[in-house]
Amino acid sequence: MAMSGGLAGCSAEAVHPTPPAHPSGTPSPGGLAATDRARALLLPYDRYELTPGDLATVQAAEDALMVTCMHTRGRSWTPLPAATDDDPPNRTRYGVIEAAVATRYGYHQPPAPPGVAARTTAEGARNARLTQADADAAFGRAGTSDSVGGCWKTAHDALRKDVPTSPHEVLNELTISSFDNARKDSRVRHALSLWSACMKKSGYSYASPIDAAADAKWQETDRPSRQEISVAVADVGCKERTRLVEEWSEVESEWQREFIRERPDQFRALALAKDTWLRAARAALREGSNGR
Repeated sequence: MAMSGGLAGCSAEAVHPTPPAHPSGTPSPGGLAATDRARALLLPYDRYELTPGDLATVQAAEDALMVTCMHTRGRSWTPLPAATDDDPPNRTRYGVIEAAVATRYGYHQPPAPPGVAARTTAEGARNARLTQADADAAFGRAGTSDSVGGCWKTAHDALRKDVPTSPHEVLNELTISSFDNARKDSRVRHALSLWSACMKKSGYSYASPIDAAADAKWQETDRPSRQEISVAVADVGCKERTRLVEEWSEVESEWQREFIRERPDQFRALALAKDTWLRAARAALREGSNGR
């Protein structure tokens, strides 16, 4: 499981990827739904970028709008079931923080939560049933100027019609900066030293959770070894005993709040873009529900 380590979340300029026309209908294995601890881990920038849950709302709205568009082309379209257990935005920002995840997956990337996995399976099954003509109408014809288009692009553009431009690249850069600056802060360095000392008591020598997660031994297999799981479980336990995540996230929150104060106009633009897009998505979902 990679640390988020400065990887930005999805900003209001994110682009929904076009699914392949005929993906496998093989069921996707469901992982573990996020714990309350993971859902409570919030940062100031969450206000300005699309969280996984926000993206799910946008994608559901695009799906709903595609029903009408496909109907005008003489084709049917079945919206996917909603998933209510999308990962919270910072679930893995400081590495694995949930004991159940560490016990089952170690540092390997866990499958999507059950509802998300079920939706992915339904999407694969739906797309596998598409004829080529259906797929062209839905997503555009491969090898043409409309190769990323079709009813998906019509729906996507309709939702973004009134969304103002926003400096999403600034948010991405500052998300990296806040993580890196917080990691260098003396309070976080002290907490990391306590975490490292705690890990040594369990027989493991790592300077930080980043080093533990990046251990080359874990990359050698598709499934976590007993040793990997033991290290990950100890990692989570030491995070809890030293309050590393609480300290780190509080320091990072301070950095993010400072960046927001320094760039009020940019962050107002980011908030407006996000809110406008989500408002359009929710309106589309309400209209789709009323039309059924």
